[in-house]
Amino acid sequence: MELYKLTLASILSRKTFAIFAFLILVLPFALPLMTPWESKPSLLEPARAQMAWMLLWTSAIGWLLFQGATIGDRWASHGILEYFKTLGVSRWRQMGQLWLSCFTVFAGMMAITFIISTFTALPGDAVEARHWIITNLQYVLLFLLVVAPLLALSIALGTRFNGAAAYAVTIGLALYGLFGIGYLEVFLADNDNPILNILYLVSPHYHLSDLTSRLVFKLGAIEWPEMARIATYLGGLALLTVGLSYQFFREGK
Repeated sequence: MELYKLTLASILSRKTFAIFAFLILVLPFALPLMTPWESKPSLLEPARAQMAWMLLWTSAIGWLLFQGATIGDRWASHGILEYFKTLGVSRWRQMGQLWLSCFTVFAGMMAITFIISTFTALPGDAVEARHWIITNLQYVLLFLLVVAPLLALSIALGTRFNGAAAYAVTIGLALYGLFGIGYLEVFLADNDNPILNILYLVSPHYHLSDLTSRLVFKLGAIEWPEMARIATYLGGLALLTVGLSYQFFREGK
């Protein structure tokens, strides 16, 4: 695990993660208070949960994917991965250790978000509270099925291309799957274009992992059959992404 330790030490020494961790810790409490919440105090807790998850998504896209792309680029360009290759560390192990080093830090941000969303915004009603906890657990699972493979892809593309290109591809894919596909769906409602329909079918539907609206409007947990279908789809997409990442990953440039 020497590559993991080296990469983790490099990430910790740069301390950029601390900025995002601080924002996740503070803004969910501060920003909702800047709205006219006094007129309806019951909206304060859902707004806190919404802000926490929005900040986590922002941190994943703005810090995690960028970190993975730059680490992959830097280590491949400087010959670090070639060195570990000579020590017998396989591509799978190298990619896994780079992924784990980035996610070790990000896991702290996820823990902060889960605690804030689950325990500082927990409804008083026992039934609502149970659904609230389950919804947050479902959110964590679906969030991981999207973010984890995208991190692997950003690392792999960083080793093959430069960090900027790797980050641009992964952030573009993430934003398209989360938001862009919604615009495509609206467009297809009024246009029966076979090419766009095929594009819609093969597109990554990452928006299925965003359960923020269920928390804001207290819609309760997703029914388990539907949850299983969503998790199976995103899990299959994750396996495909990881497989492609392995093909893109290389030790040197």
